[in-house]
Amino acid sequence: MSSPIDRYLLAEKAGTEGVWDWDLRTDTLYLSRRFKEFLGLPPGDGLNCPSDWLDRVHPDDLDWLHASFEGQMVGVTVPFQIEHRVRSGPGWRWLACRGVAVSDEEGTPIRLVGSVADVTERKLAEQRLRQSEERYALAAAASNDGLYDWDLKAESVYYSPRWKSILGFEEQEIGDSPDEWLGRVLPDDLIWLRAALDAQADGDGKPFQIEYRMLDAMGKVRWMACRGIAVLDAAGTPIRIVGSQADVTDRKQAEQQLRQSEERYALAARGANDGLWDWTLADGAVYYSPRWKAMLGHAEDEIGTRIDDWFDRVVPADLPGLRTAIDLHLTGEREGLQHEFRMRHADGGERWFLARGLAVLGPDGRAVRMAGSMTDITARKKAEQQILFDAIHDGMTGLANRTLLLDRVGQALDHRRRAGGRHFAVLLLDLDRFKGVNDSLGTAAGDVVLKTIAARLERNRRMGDTLARLSADEFGVLLNDVDAVGDAMDAAERLAQAVAQPITLDGHQMVLTASLGIALSVTGYDRPEDMLRDASLAMYRAKSGGRNRIDVFDGNLRRQAMAQMRTETDLRRALEQGHLRLFYQPIVELADGRIAGFEALMRWQHPERGLVSPAEFIPLAEECGLIVPMGRWALREAARQVADWQRRFPRATPLSMAVNVSSQQFRDDDLPSLVRAVLDDAAVPPSSLKLEITESLLMQDPAKARALLMTIRDMDVRLSIDDFGTGYSSLSYLHTFPADTLKIDKSFVQAITTGEGSAAIVQVVTTLAAILRMDVVAEGIETEAEAAFLRDIACRYGQGFFYARPAPADAIEALLEREAAEAAPAG
Repeated sequence: MSSPIDRYLLAEKAGTEGVWDWDLRTDTLYLSRRFKEFLGLPPGDGLNCPSDWLDRVHPDDLDWLHASFEGQMVGVTVPFQIEHRVRSGPGWRWLACRGVAVSDEEGTPIRLVGSVADVTERKLAEQRLRQSEERYALAAAASNDGLYDWDLKAESVYYSPRWKSILGFEEQEIGDSPDEWLGRVLPDDLIWLRAALDAQADGDGKPFQIEYRMLDAMGKVRWMACRGIAVLDAAGTPIRIVGSQADVTDRKQAEQQLRQSEERYALAARGANDGLWDWTLADGAVYYSPRWKAMLGHAEDEIGTRIDDWFDRVVPADLPGLRTAIDLHLTGEREGLQHEFRMRHADGGERWFLARGLAVLGPDGRAVRMAGSMTDITARKKAEQQILFDAIHDGMTGLANRTLLLDRVGQALDHRRRAGGRHFAVLLLDLDRFKGVNDSLGTAAGDVVLKTIAARLERNRRMGDTLARLSADEFGVLLNDVDAVGDAMDAAERLAQAVAQPITLDGHQMVLTASLGIALSVTGYDRPEDMLRDASLAMYRAKSGGRNRIDVFDGNLRRQAMAQMRTETDLRRALEQGHLRLFYQPIVELADGRIAGFEALMRWQHPERGLVSPAEFIPLAEECGLIVPMGRWALREAARQVADWQRRFPRATPLSMAVNVSSQQFRDDDLPSLVRAVLDDAAVPPSSLKLEITESLLMQDPAKARALLMTIRDMDVRLSIDDFGTGYSSLSYLHTFPADTLKIDKSFVQAITTGEGSAAIVQVVTTLAAILRMDVVAEGIETEAEAAFLRDIACRYGQGFFYARPAPADAIEALLEREAAEAAPAG
């Protein structure tokens, strides 16, 4: 009779899986040869210890594997199945593990037996698929396409909001049935779309692209360009079709118009669709084709045969140019005639025409005839004029744009310098909190509001003034004939009042205000850009002063702007020359006051001004983009410092270091790569490094934030949510973020003893963190009463002036040395 091991070997040879048998009585483990290959163990036949397997399991997966074993040993009768990682050389291998308990006659589990299979390739394929789908979604979003995701098993389709809005539908008007899509496709095109989709469902595997017609919400026909590809399961079976749909109606119409234009041109070339003319130079007689006369709105007998029948109908201002063009060709200075001009139509209007012609030479080489064609180019000229108009006007409101406003201001400056005319002013108007309209009501509603505001400003501007839209919610006005600042203020107040009138949108009323800045020509300017800049400075001062204000530029503003520019230059130099410093504020164990770690805080040691307040240079760094390289420097320096302190002041739990991450660094920098490089360079344990990210930053895009944080957390770096509870409702997301610590904002801590209800908030946050197995750090502790309350509610960590102020590294080292001396045993 064959042994269990022999059966295992036979089973293994018959498949691709490894097998295992754990004897719970002797705590020995049999591992088949294939399982040992998976674990990188030598292929000997002896029994192994469970640690030979479990020590190679990824730390994040070990608890789940233990839980599966324990479930079997407490009586779970259903076999378990779990996927986990084991170390394989420098990387990790994914295994699918199955197992079940074997019990003795009394029902006590005595063995665990099972199998393992290598699923690394499938896991990598799933990861590549997710990345591919994410890139596809980003690409589709960037191209403004509408996305769809068809679940072939459930026969349901997810249509993105953009997919619905392309057809003019609101979010709730479209369900998840495939008929919401296919039922709107024109029958002549539906057969081709179905064929493309069926090919994907049958496992064709190649992306498809097709164009077809659909009915929109108004019943109008729209052309759509659809792209898609099948998503396959592990067995290669299509389970979903994902893709995008874009409205290409304008392109299709343009293509149709182009074909029609090309057909008309071919007809003209064959059948003289253009007007033809043939001029005999000796006697001045001219043949005009019926089409030539019809283009001018005349019947066959209404135009004679003389050249004056042509020239007399040319707009007088254009006649000299036409005559010159003809003469230049007849004298041989130009190879042919090609000239554009206007002529009077029979209906009294004007039309643009293009005349082409060639001279016919006699035996003596002189021109005896000239023949050619005449084409109506009125539509093209109107299009060119529209393009010119669009180049200097805002497409949405029809107002002048920045280019035209600057040109008008430049002309006013030139006129002022040459003729000494009256003074003028430039006014800049910016809508207050307009972003909230787009965020709450959508960009379509925002566009309606902007058009309404533009119309009001146009009605209320003074005659002769130029009104322009400069950016999304910013308008500029050239105020002519301004003798004093009071004239400009009157005009500004009238425009501000026009903006502040209620706007009714979808049955609701809203009121917007505006901040206005004025620059006067009396200040003295050489360039229009400078005048617009100073008006902008005045507007920003009005906005920072509380909004809904009017401010006039003065010399102080320019000096402030120059000072800010110098500060920015000094800050760049400080980053390059090492004038930035890190101060460290201890984070203590509230139970005994011992230092557990630090928060790194950036300081600027200016060579002339001394220590510059972070409140002055951090906002400037964020505005000018320096905050990203400054943040990289701070992370590297803080990691280097904590690694040094860990070596010099060893503890059972190493000292930790928390570093703030700015919104720009989180959004724009490759944070995972930076953290990985910092860990390698500083040789600091990853768990000693903690990144502090504000709650508001996480809530801007929770899904993206979670993905990025998971990448960092996989490195064993700790994550802290800073300023928790300061106005953002993130409780529904909190459990999804891989955070280790919540930092209670100092505004709650310092209000503990004021009876404002903050004590309850702090206790709730502490309890919530305990439930989620997270640490809590209370910031801004300044009194013993605050510290005592926090200790009573089991808040473990705290920081604040009560314990220590932020200090440079040498001062912190003195604290650590004193603490080490106090902890040393006497004797």
